[in-house]
Amino acid sequence: MKIENQEGLLLNVIADIGVLEWRKYQQRFPEVKVGNEMRREDHSGLPPFIAFRFKFISEDAIDKLRATVEGYKGALSWSFVGRSREGLPGINWMIAPSRLWEVEECAFKSNISAAVYLSIHEPLLGPLAYKDLAGLTEHIRSEFSIF
Repeated sequence: MKIENQEGLLLNVIADIGVLEWRKYQQRFPEVKVGNEMRREDHSGLPPFIAFRFKFISEDAIDKLRATVEGYKGALSWSFVGRSREGLPGINWMIAPSRLWEVEECAFKSNISAAVYLSIHEPLLGPLAYKDLAGLTEHIRSEFSIF
């Protein structure tokens, strides 16, 4: 199923690179339940992330994707990070602004997530990252010849 939200379009490109088993992303304007009604909230202060797990993918494809993400010359530096699942097979991958990992220790000491930490201490990063995400998406699409 294709994602229509601008901030989720990169997952459509990633799914063209390899079949996905799981996916998740930070929505900029999610619908949230407030009382008995759904409201659209602005989460622009939280930097975008794209998380996913491939059903199967070659190491060469992973290496190319990492090099493409980390070689992107946009407004921000982006990282491609993998974490093994505890007690389960597979690796969960995440693409996000590099700054997210750079503030992890400070965020941990403040007892908040790195995304919330950035929304408080660097509030302009989120909106800038959402704009830059479109360029990163096109860069990956081009490098993998996905049109």
